[in-house]
Amino acid sequence: MKVKKVFEDGNEVRLLVTGTNIKLINAIRRAAMSDVPVLAIEDLSIHKNDSVLFDEYIGARLGLLPLKTDLKSYKPGDRVKLVLKEKGPKTVMSSDIRSLDPNVEVVCKNVPIVKLKEGQEIFIEMEAVMSTGREHAKWQPALIAYNEVPKLEGKIGEKSAKAVLQACPKKILEYKAGKIIIDRPDECDLCGNCEEAGHGKLKLALSNSSFILRVETYGGISNLDVLKKAAEALEEKCKEFEAELKKIK
Repeated sequence: MKVKKVFEDGNEVRLLVTGTNIKLINAIRRAAMSDVPVLAIEDLSIHKNDSVLFDEYIGARLGLLPLKTDLKSYKPGDRVKLVLKEKGPKTVMSSDIRSLDPNVEVVCKNVPIVKLKEGQEIFIEMEAVMSTGREHAKWQPALIAYNEVPKLEGKIGEKSAKAVLQACPKKILEYKAGKIIIDRPDECDLCGNCEEAGHGKLKLALSNSSFILRVETYGGISNLDVLKKAAEALEEKCKEFEAELKKIK
């Protein structure tokens, strides 16, 4: 198996993974979304809430805020305390949340929580818990998906190849030695214009051993850490299964 980074922008990364199969790629995707621990607000002590929003509504908003997570300091089940205490008139933002651990903070600072009028107050003590997406979606560390790498099969002359290259709306095709190569397979959306321009000489197919893996973290941990922890979770499950097999007589 080989892994190559083909795109990175902010929280999003795309990897070209070759020499594997769809079963392993899907296992990595599921492990990344279900078995990688991060921090999320879970328990609330609402001492005061004069706003127009119900306690439960505010709690749901707080729970879905991604938190910066130090994987070296926190293990599944660990907790960290946070506080939200503000007076109106103002719009309470996610940046107003204070953490007792300076290494833990809200990722997105510009999320509105509630609007307070003159004389209204809000005072909430919170506990963020380290857990996984298997428990609830708020503990999912990232969006992750994959697709098979597209390729063009068949040979075509140089004169006809020009029409095929021009037909691609994203201009990601390249002509080499009588073949059309998809230079950026992660950008291809299978529109089929290349097939039509090839007049039956080209066929758009999907590889069964090469994949584009797309990961977009919510900011709590890095994309690389998401994938590393997913691989470690899969390895641990395999070890557990192997240990159980040894017990069978």
